[in-house]
Amino acid sequence: MMTNDKIKLIANYLLFQLGWFACVLGGDQIALAAAVIVLFIHLLWIGNWHKEKQILSLTLLLGCAIDSFLGNLEILKFNSQLDDAGRILPLWLACLWLIFATTLRHSLDWSRTHKLYGAILGFFGGPLSYLAGSKISDVTLAQPLWQTLLILAIIWAVVIPMLQSFSQAWLNKAKSG
Repeated sequence: MMTNDKIKLIANYLLFQLGWFACVLGGDQIALAAAVIVLFIHLLWIGNWHKEKQILSLTLLLGCAIDSFLGNLEILKFNSQLDDAGRILPLWLACLWLIFATTLRHSLDWSRTHKLYGAILGFFGGPLSYLAGSKISDVTLAQPLWQTLLILAIIWAVVIPMLQSFSQAWLNKAKSG
């Protein structure tokens, strides 16, 4: 029989997957609604705002900064916005970062204690997510594709362990405080 904790881990993973598809396929308005719903369910049933506000906020800000930077380098091209302001990532992509943040202390919590495995996950999973997203959204990846995927792999191999290090530091501080 499954424990309540395992059910919450599975629910966290499924909410992320549903949120990913809603953000990538739905555009800004649907992504915003999906992010609000996912965050509401997450904080009501799975997580806790008091314990997770730092990691949720940091992940959102870091993710927006990374993808905006990649947009300014034209490694990511946000096709729905044609003017110079289009170098700022679209709202749906920011919502995706927030939804991703909900996994760090739950379905991806294992990567907090196994940073090498988290880096490997990031190295392969990050670029694959961008590649899949580029096939069904308004984001284009720069050519040659292998270079873009390698850049994304390196970034994600650093991002997941880094976020989990911050998460661990906040957990340690909460235990000692």
